[in-house]
Amino acid sequence: MEKLSQKLPFLQQRWFQFLRFLTRHFFEDNCQQKAASLTYTTMLSIVPVLTVLLMILSSVPALASVRAQIYDVIYSNLLPQSSLQVSEYINDFAEKSSNLTIIGAMILFFTTIMTLTTIERAFNQIWRVEDRSGGIKSMLRYWTIVTLGPLVLGTAFIASSTVQSLSFLNRQIAGYGIDWSFWVQMASIGITMAGFIGMYWFIPKARVPAKNAAIAGVFVAIVFELMKHLFGTVMANFTSYEAIYGAFAALPIFLLWIYLSWNLILLGVEISYTLTIFETEEVYPRHPLLSLLDMLNLVYTHHLKGEAVSEQALRNVLGRKELPKWYTYINYLQDSNLITMTDDDDYVLKRDLSRMTLWDFYRTLPYPLPIKDELDEMKLEGQKPWLSLLVKRFENTEAYAKQQLHLPLNAIFANSEPRKQSTSKHGDDHKLFRKTSAATENVQRHDNLDRHGESAYNGNSPNLEASPHLEPMAYDKDSAIEYDDHDNEAIIPLGTSESHAETDMIRRMHKNAIITEADNPKAQHSE
Repeated sequence: MEKLSQKLPFLQQRWFQFLRFLTRHFFEDNCQQKAASLTYTTMLSIVPVLTVLLMILSSVPALASVRAQIYDVIYSNLLPQSSLQVSEYINDFAEKSSNLTIIGAMILFFTTIMTLTTIERAFNQIWRVEDRSGGIKSMLRYWTIVTLGPLVLGTAFIASSTVQSLSFLNRQIAGYGIDWSFWVQMASIGITMAGFIGMYWFIPKARVPAKNAAIAGVFVAIVFELMKHLFGTVMANFTSYEAIYGAFAALPIFLLWIYLSWNLILLGVEISYTLTIFETEEVYPRHPLLSLLDMLNLVYTHHLKGEAVSEQALRNVLGRKELPKWYTYINYLQDSNLITMTDDDDYVLKRDLSRMTLWDFYRTLPYPLPIKDELDEMKLEGQKPWLSLLVKRFENTEAYAKQQLHLPLNAIFANSEPRKQSTSKHGDDHKLFRKTSAATENVQRHDNLDRHGESAYNGNSPNLEASPHLEPMAYDKDSAIEYDDHDNEAIIPLGTSESHAETDMIRRMHKNAIITEADNPKAQHSE
């Protein structure tokens, strides 16, 4: 690999490292599978979303005149020319669905919000964010978007129409008129860019740098426009699919376009995320315990100065390969009541560290102690003094543990005494044992006489008096295991008498146990 890097210098360039990092994250996050899932969600929710848009616009009389313009802009910006036929079907469905009852309207609103929540979940998974708010804040936020979004969009179109109708903009300037088609095209691209930028900055439950969201939004908007024209051109010249699908030809084209669009949108999320990670220094990933202590050390240092720590400062503590675990680390420190977030979204110390030892801190972690091999891979030159101290203690701890556990496994097993087989033919060896649970057998119950007037043991009967001889007891593995008439497992210890008379004696001694001649292998053999 090193020889290849020498022959191809661009492999070490920063831009190539970024592309490799981006590509790896795109496939590791299963973005193609997420795009397929979102395509299915879009197909189910596109009519409810447009119906909600239609209902909100219809509720404001001043916006009724621009409803058709808004639909045209949505379809022209989001669909290629080959898929515009689908827009007519969607319009028909939306128009018919607009005359709904209050319950129907609430269901449509709920479906729309759930669609946005599904999109948010996919974005959060890419950003490695755990949804810890329970979804209530997201529901309120998206309810605001669903209700206010169409109103803002309609107001913008009214303002645009008003500006275009002003006479002084239509007059001749130096013999040239204003070409509104060019500016309309630029405005549509600008709206697309603004939509993508807002999507990447607003949807993830993470603090996305505005610069990274803008870069991702502009890139995706440009590629989206190019892909839209390319897709329309290819589908217009490739007409053989109509012979296969016939009247349904528009549906697979529409599905393919939605799938490609979601792949591009998720690529934009990966770009904004990778840009955020790529800004940090590339260092060898440390043990999670050391990363957590480094973050806690920064908060403690600022605490001594009476200052709070910003999220970006805490992020900078982690290396590029450690940042994917950022939310795991920061959530753990907060859940452990070590740090807390202020109203300004900064972090401050919450607990007195003098009352907490390193052992207390380690015991709450789901990670083992770092071993010497992991510590040797770290570069200790220029590291913080506390880290050098800990490395020495970790090495001593590992050496002591290795000394104590340096014991062959066969030596451990050799110290265990073998179980002895009972060979006595007198006394308690003539008992019939049954494997039972103490929870059911140690409860005193009344005898239940059967129809012959004798007490019979039924494993499923709740009205039995526990026999002192039926308590849970250990038995030798060579004991005979039989089953009585009620499928109760019985153990006949070796040494049980072969005579029928002694079998009858066992029955009399244990009136709650049923035993037959077949239960006693010795007696059966004697016959």
